[in-house]
Amino acid sequence: MGSFQASLSRSFPGALTAHQYLERVERTIEPLGFTKERTLPLVSICRDELTATFFDDIEDRWGLAFTLAGLGGIPALGRTGWGAAFSHVPNVAGRGCVLVFGFPHIGIETDGTIGVTHRRNQLLPTATCGALASIFQRSQDGTLPAEIDMDDFEVTKLALRLVDPRMPPASLVDLTIAALEALEVDLWKALDSSKIADSHDIAVWCGVQIHGHDGEDWIWPRDAWYCGSDGHRRRFPPAGE
Repeated sequence: MGSFQASLSRSFPGALTAHQYLERVERTIEPLGFTKERTLPLVSICRDELTATFFDDIEDRWGLAFTLAGLGGIPALGRTGWGAAFSHVPNVAGRGCVLVFGFPHIGIETDGTIGVTHRRNQLLPTATCGALASIFQRSQDGTLPAEIDMDDFEVTKLALRLVDPRMPPASLVDLTIAALEALEVDLWKALDSSKIADSHDIAVWCGVQIHGHDGEDWIWPRDAWYCGSDGHRRRFPPAGE
């Protein structure tokens, strides 16, 4: 039998509590002008209720946030949604600040089991992320969709994008990281194609959100970038060290 900390350290080395992570983000970007008055947070996380606390913590620090994502944390808003998001950036002080967070999520229970969470008032743990867990199981069973199902649009589109049936993921952790990589591609595609850096400063922070028992959230920080008025994209240390 394992433990939460052992599984966390093995699968997501360097993970921080969500509070520690956001403290470091704030400490890193505030000197660059990302204050509450100038910043619009854009948040790409799964719609699962377990992600709500992290979303609330972001809003407490930087104000009301625009939601980007659906199942799996992948941006699901399309051109019209992106256009709406970018039109909401504060601009009374000139250049505003676009603060983007992107995180698929996964659960780890107290015994170290990966991919489940014991949710409030439920008798047994259930899958986290449910969408990615379903895709992973279908990849192992050989039952992946061959086309998008309009009655199950998000998860079938996600499965087709993330999984090559000839090389199914070895674990749910691997699939979660594949979702993170796809998420990052989508974020930068939207930011670059809309030329947001011409008008606003950009900070993008990405990783994996990890749910422990009793509502304890952790963040595995993987990537972080800043793009200012010179239009040059540069990396932050992923947790603002």
